[in-house]
Amino acid sequence: MKSRAIEKFIRVSQSKVLRYSREIPPGTLLNDAINRLTFINTKGAKVVKKALESAKANMINIATTHNIDVDDSTFTVEKVSVLKAPSYRRLRPRGRGHADIIQKRNSHIVVEVSDERSKKGEARGN
Repeated sequence: MKSRAIEKFIRVSQSKVLRYSREIPPGTLLNDAINRLTFINTKGAKVVKKALESAKANMINIATTHNIDVDDSTFTVEKVSVLKAPSYRRLRPRGRGHADIIQKRNSHIVVEVSDERSKKGEARGN
């Protein structure tokens, strides 16, 4: 069973969020990834942690609607990707009537979570 969470238009640049998404390699247990990000006090880490928790909640919600008994300690992170989002542009006044453009960069975060048991079942062909 798979679940996905998408956080869109996050007010943190893609490069700052990528630092923390790279700390979570595919196959990491979801609870371990959330615990690892809990102690990092930056906005990028908090946003990635929020997306992971949302994917976990989505997985539990899918399981309860289909009457499937799941254990959240077996959830693994399949993919964490950070994409560029449109930037907000602000003008900064400069000398002699000129202006510089300040780009407030944004990002989208996509997290995919799966259940270990279903991966093993798919490998056997069940």
